[in-house]
Amino acid sequence: MQDVLRTDRLVLRHFNLDDAPRVQALAGNWKVASMLARVPYPYKDGLAEQWIATHGARRAAQQGYAYAIDRNGELVGSVGLDASDEGGDTFELGYWIGEEWWSLGIATEAAKRLVAEAFARLPVERLTAGHFVENHASGRVLTKLGFRYIAENEIWSEARRAKLRGLRMELPRARAATHNLLASETTE
Repeated sequence: MQDVLRTDRLVLRHFNLDDAPRVQALAGNWKVASMLARVPYPYKDGLAEQWIATHGARRAAQQGYAYAIDRNGELVGSVGLDASDEGGDTFELGYWIGEEWWSLGIATEAAKRLVAEAFARLPVERLTAGHFVENHASGRVLTKLGFRYIAENEIWSEARRAKLRGLRMELPRARAATHNLLASETTE
């Protein structure tokens, strides 16, 4: 996976420790944290630094690829892939966007670029993703990318400290091709 990925409006780059206060502020917003499985609320001091510190080893082990979403020099969110518990040829897509930048197409643009990169550079046959039932915006992002619903499940929410109804989705390589997500935009 490349260190820096670009779209028309965004730069996807590795996080660094200087990003930690911004991550804490953006992901620590209740409206963001409550829609994510692994982000606690409140988002305590030091957690962003701990999370960022794991990225290098996860990349080296080919277990995870987290990217900061940078728009006009400002960190506005995150997009990443994590090796799935389901097996070696599957990765799970995840993302979050700071509330101020919702409804601007940033999640779709960033996720599309990362999906293209994943299918170009990783030995994956499908990507998975999930969202809480009430997170319709996330469902729309994934549907635009060609993901399809495959199951309903329960997802633990760190912020809400409860299991909630979730929806699982998948994007096989063949469907990614029909959505122009394979060879596009992967040369930078």
